[in-house]
Parts: sequence; C-alpha cells; structure tokens
Amino acid sequence: MNKITKASSANPPEPAATDQIENQAPDGMSPVLKGTLFGLLSALAYTAANISLREAAVDNNADWAIWISALKSVPATIVGWVLVTYRGSKGLPALPPRRLVIPLILTGLLMQFGGNVMFQWSLSLGGLAFTVPLCFATLLATGAILGRLFLQEAITPRMFVSMVILTGAIVVLSLGAHQAEESVFEHMTQHSRSMVTVALTVFVACVAGCAYGAGGVMIRGTVRGEMSISASLVLISTTGLVCLTAVAFYRLGFEILWKTTPWQYLVMLVGGIMNAIAFFAIGGSMKYLTVTRVNLLNASQTAMAAFAGVFFFNEELTVWLLSGTALTIGGLFLMEKKRPAVPNNSLTQATQADSMQQEVSSHE
Repeated sequence: MNKITKASSANPPEPAATDQIENQAPDGMSPVLKGTLFGLLSALAYTAANISLREAAVDNNADWAIWISALKSVPATIVGWVLVTYRGSKGLPALPPRRLVIPLILTGLLMQFGGNVMFQWSLSLGGLAFTVPLCFATLLATGAILGRLFLQEAITPRMFVSMVILTGAIVVLSLGAHQAEESVFEHMTQHSRSMVTVALTVFVACVAGCAYGAGGVMIRGTVRGEMSISASLVLISTTGLVCLTAVAFYRLGFEILWKTTPWQYLVMLVGGIMNAIAFFAIGGSMKYLTVTRVNLLNASQTAMAAFAGVFFFNEELTVWLLSGTALTIGGLFLMEKKRPAVPNNSLTQATQADSMQQEVSSHE
C-alpha cells in the first residue's frame, strides 16, 4: 500500500484533471448551476448598467464615450484590487503569473477601447434598443468562432445554424438602423442625418461586439484553470482605468472634471457599480461554463434592452427591431451545451490508483 501511495503522490493530476475531480465532488451546488446563476446575475447587472450608460450618452461624441468608459471602470478596478489584496493576505495566489500579464493587458486594451468605448459611442448613435441586440449578435458569433479556434470548444451543427441565424439578425437590425437613429435624433443635436452616420452606427456596434467576444474567449482561457477570477479581471479593469483616463484628459483636458455635472457623475457611478457586478459575475460564469453558454445566458439582455430603450428613452419600436431581436433570441436557443470532456490520462491514472489503494486497504 505504501508503494501505491507514493506512486500516486509522485504523479499528481494536472490542473485540468484536478478541476474535473473537484467538479465531480458534491458541494451542494453543481458547477453548471453555479455558472448559470452567475450568468443570469451578469445579464441583469449589465442591463442596469446599460440603462445608466444610455442616460449618460451625449450626442455623437467619441471623446465623451472615452470619458464615460474611464469613469465606469473605477468601481471594477477598486473591487478587483480589494479582492487581490484579500487573497494575498490569506497566502493565496493573488496576481496572474508573469506569462499572462501581457496577454491580459492586451485583452484589457481590446475590451476597453474596442468594446466599452465603441459600445458607449454606439449608444449615442443608435440608442439602447437597437445597439444591444446588434452588439450581442456579433459578440455571440465571434465568441463561438474564437472559442472553437483557441479553446477547442465544439461548434455543433445546431450551433452553426444558430450562428447563421444570428448573422441574419445582424442584417435585419442593420436595415432598421436609420429608424433607430431617428428616435435618437429627437434628444441629441450633433447628429448628421446621412447614410454615413447610419453605416457608422452599425460598424461601431459590431466592432464592440467583436471586441467583447474576443475578450471573453481570453478571460475564459485564463479563469477555467487554477487562476482566480480577480487575478484575471484586475489587470483588465486597471488597464482601462489608466489608459482611458489618460486619453480622456489628453482629448478633453482636465476641465472635464468640473464640466461633468453631479447628475452625470451619479449616473456613471451607478453604471460603474452595476458593470463591476456584471464583470465579476461573468468571469465567475466562465469558470464553469463554455464561452458560448455564458453568452447565451447573457443574451437575455437583448429583450431587456429593447424594453428599456422603448420604456425609458422613448426609442421607436420598429418591425426591424422586433424581428432582429426575435432572430437573436431564436438563434440563442438553438445553441447546444458542450458535451462533457473525456477525462485525460492523468485523471484516469489518478482514479485507478485511488481504486487500487481502496482495494488494498479493504484487504488489510
């Protein structure tokens, strides 16, 4: 028995195998249920954040979008560093390994400038009801493709059909871009009523979706192993705070600090807090579920955003919007859950060693 025990301890299972062993251990809540709850919490928090960001949107102004995105990143950065400090005080791994620092910083730049800034800008161009479904349809297709390429997450036939439907949703929503902008024109003054602006609206929203989808794949790749969620997300949020604030001050000057009204600060604070909750919740969800499954849960934002845009901001409820949102939701339900991975050799060997040890013990 001692030989068996030594052999087992000399070859510990790899991190992936350890994760599978932990997932099989009953802890009162299955990993799938945990991931689902985190995903739904993220969708609700993101919807609340989007309503706040829509309220803070000012005309067709990319510089203002940078300033809003910078302020929005403050709560997530604070929470991230508090969690990192707490883990460090407990002697737990707090920061990501050096090999992941540069990839996470690059992910932060992509998600902050390509995702948050573009999304905020698109809110001032096309409104909430139009922008969120268009952005999300692009996000889902991008996440599924990149998840397959870099994380080996399967694209099943149903998932492929789903992506085709989501592409159709993007086309339908794009056809309604002009009508979506008309409802935004009534409350903003810096728009130019031209096809160039319509094309810009579609392009900016799709760029945001692609950036979010690519960033989600990177986050999934880091948190599904042994690294903590806070270790991954703290660099992403800190990168946004530092870089976005620097660019905002360069473009707008320090006077933007007192030109921003108390109401705008309050709205952006609420949006930032909701965004922080959603940011860490989606990271928690990606620890247990595939990128596509997490995005599917988050896609409930599309219906919530359409309702919020019409109800709170008097955005027009068009046939294009209804059809595009319906296609987005329909495409989501076609997506299948990824089948459980086959245990690798190290897990099999560890399981066999444990079984042999139990058999020896039973004969003593």
